[in-house]
Amino acid sequence: MIPGPCGCLAALLCCASVSIVSHAAGNDMQTAEFQVIGSLLESACYLDTNSSHQTLDLGELSTANLAKTGDQDRPVTLQLKLLGCVRSEGGRRDDRLGTLLWSASEPVATLTFSAVSDPDTPELIKVVGAGGLGLRVQDVQGRNLYLGQTAPLWFVTPGDSQLTYYIRPERTAATLRPGAFRASLNVSLAYD
Repeated sequence: MIPGPCGCLAALLCCASVSIVSHAAGNDMQTAEFQVIGSLLESACYLDTNSSHQTLDLGELSTANLAKTGDQDRPVTLQLKLLGCVRSEGGRRDDRLGTLLWSASEPVATLTFSAVSDPDTPELIKVVGAGGLGLRVQDVQGRNLYLGQTAPLWFVTPGDSQLTYYIRPERTAATLRPGAFRASLNVSLAYD
């Protein structure tokens, strides 16, 4: 167990008084003094390890739900859990809106999704295996997010929090070709 500040101070005072007493009694005791220094810093949140490597299963999709270009099927939820978020000031300019977001007690976080884009519909994630569909990223309000562009900024609440996004299959202009598919998506998270 690590003693608190009062316990450390009492231990140091006890050591100092023992050293003085032993010299006063004429003992041939050697002593040494050590200084311990450090800094206590606040840091931004960290991504829960269970959030950083996920497999999202869209299950079996029907070609009937993706009959024409732009048709969408049911989404799957992508959740990112942030742990240990601390209180600190933060700010950043929102390039999309041209405004400055700033808070004296909450850092501003940004998120960017990146992936290989679909050749027919570049705002969609390219799938490998099946054809004629891509994957769209949406925020919790259902707004489309674009690959390589910063998602809307948000203030990080101190403590633990969870961010929710959706991955939705969408028909592209390519020929619809059934089959198993996969895709990869990277997420970059930054704090200011």
